[in-house]
Amino acid sequence: MIELIIKIIGVVLTLCVLSRIIWVQHNPLFRFAQYLFVGVSLGYAFVVLYHQVLWPAVFQVSVHLNNTGIVGFYLVPFVLGLLLLPRIAGQQQLSWLANIPLALLFGVGAALALGGVLVGTLLPQVLDTIRVPDGPLSQVLGAVVLAIGVILTLSYFFFTVRSDTGTGRLLAVTARAGYWLLMVAFGFFFAGALRTYLAALIERLNYLIDWNV
Repeated sequence: MIELIIKIIGVVLTLCVLSRIIWVQHNPLFRFAQYLFVGVSLGYAFVVLYHQVLWPAVFQVSVHLNNTGIVGFYLVPFVLGLLLLPRIAGQQQLSWLANIPLALLFGVGAALALGGVLVGTLLPQVLDTIRVPDGPLSQVLGAVVLAIGVILTLSYFFFTVRSDTGTGRLLAVTARAGYWLLMVAFGFFFAGALRTYLAALIERLNYLIDWNV
């Protein structure tokens, strides 16, 4: 019986989401499914946060009350979290306090994202571009094509050379080639995203067709 109820709920919510295709504006069915998804996700996130972050932190502080180092380590994020509460009240006199933890959060997040891009993407790309080709002929050709593609793509973002000079005219040609390389890359990215969405749609349609009551 429970399995039957779960299947019925899945079918109803799937139809509510798919109704967006034919009923775009002011669709209460889609909004119901959307709000339900957001509410359940937030509820699940709160439960996980409570059991895996908040309660273990309180337990550690209660066990090591005599250790000022551990207490201070957990006290700092607790105070930063309290500084966010004035934003909930909406009082302008105290809402500026929330800027402190928000600035710290966005600053650390931006630094981590930038470090990840530099170390995980840009640096390997540069090292792979400047490495000496060796090995089979296919690897040598691949390294050469990679280096040429990187140079052509970067030339598209070079805007400080006058177009009426020989270097400028040459750069215009390479920039045009880099533009088309970018378009091909964006096309691959878009096709990959579209393939993911179509796979999810096909899975939902198969669920509607093959489910057994």
